[in-house]
Amino acid sequence: MKTANGQCLCATLALLSASALAGCSSWQQTAAKEQSLLKPIAAADDGVQLEIVSIRFPLGDEELNQTIWSDIDEQQLPLAVRQRLFESGLRAGVIGAQLPPALARLLAAAEERPANAIAAAARLEEAPPVSRQQMQLHSGWRGEIISSSTYQELPLLTCEDGRLSGQTYLQAQGVLQAKAEAVGEGRVRLSIVPELQFGQMRQQWAVEDGRLVGQQGRSKRAFDRLAFETTLASGEMLVLTSIPQRSGTLGAYLFAESHDDQPRQKLLLVRLAESRCSHLFLTANVDDAKLVHRSDEPVR
Repeated sequence: MKTANGQCLCATLALLSASALAGCSSWQQTAAKEQSLLKPIAAADDGVQLEIVSIRFPLGDEELNQTIWSDIDEQQLPLAVRQRLFESGLRAGVIGAQLPPALARLLAAAEERPANAIAAAARLEEAPPVSRQQMQLHSGWRGEIISSSTYQELPLLTCEDGRLSGQTYLQAQGVLQAKAEAVGEGRVRLSIVPELQFGQMRQQWAVEDGRLVGQQGRSKRAFDRLAFETTLASGEMLVLTSIPQRSGTLGAYLFAESHDDQPRQKLLLVRLAESRCSHLFLTANVDDAKLVHRSDEPVR
């Protein structure tokens, strides 16, 4: 006969196993929409849906810092932009729907179901190497991708016009401002501006429709010099990561971290999952759109 403690342990392990077996969702939706209990929100006629995937791996991993980049098109960005990104410890490029083998293996391993309840329980105690989010925007509207945790102090080195300078930001967090604009035929122009948000939350004022509106927010520094844009077709992905040899730069703070006292690096995929924008909306002026999508949790 099982004791009460034994029954409790079995129930706990079963619950842990069921939770872990759920795993991560794949690129393609596996369940039919009409069978899903959670009905997806219908996208607007000018809607853009982005899937954001963050992959955590050991800092300096050769395969993810060198090998996969032979399958990533960095030429989508102008040479001058790539040089400025490099100076700030950032690297970016575009890949199609077919993932490089190393990335495909990482995603497959993250979605692998644990062999037993013990393995399931152990996985729940670990930080997941792969996390996913979805962001839905109207064409021309901006969204925020939170790319780092909050640093108590962030001493940043910047290089502008060949001159090196430094500044320390308190309570700072890395953010990527993203704007998706329809350009026709299901394609989207994706614009990225790196940003730091820092300091304490405070009351701010913005002008909307000729009136002042109070908002809670923190101080911001947008790195417009590092802004860039690229055009994505459905299924294509923007790839962003840091350059491991350039510590102390903006890229290092956006895409590197310490986990269990081990230095880790992050690679971010921003995939165009769907664009419902019709030509009717391409002439609309939405540069001054007010809505900003901000995910509830950072991409880690």
